[in-house]
Amino acid sequence: MEWILFVIGFFLGSIGAVVMLSIVTAGKMSDLDSEILSLRIQRSLLKEQLVKRKRPYKKRKYYNKKKK
Repeated sequence: MEWILFVIGFFLGSIGAVVMLSIVTAGKMSDLDSEILSLRIQRSLLKEQLVKRKRPYKKRKYYNKKKK
């Protein structure tokens, strides 16, 4: 009789542990997903700023410093 109660308690405890771990992991995953989305938005905004600020490159004129 004791073994049966032990096995039932063991199974219920393991099922409860799996449920608790999945709940905690799901909360952390949603936080990470929201952080990834915010970082992607920030990256795109910064990229737009860089494109707006980009000026055409002016070629430098190199003169021959050595006189013959």
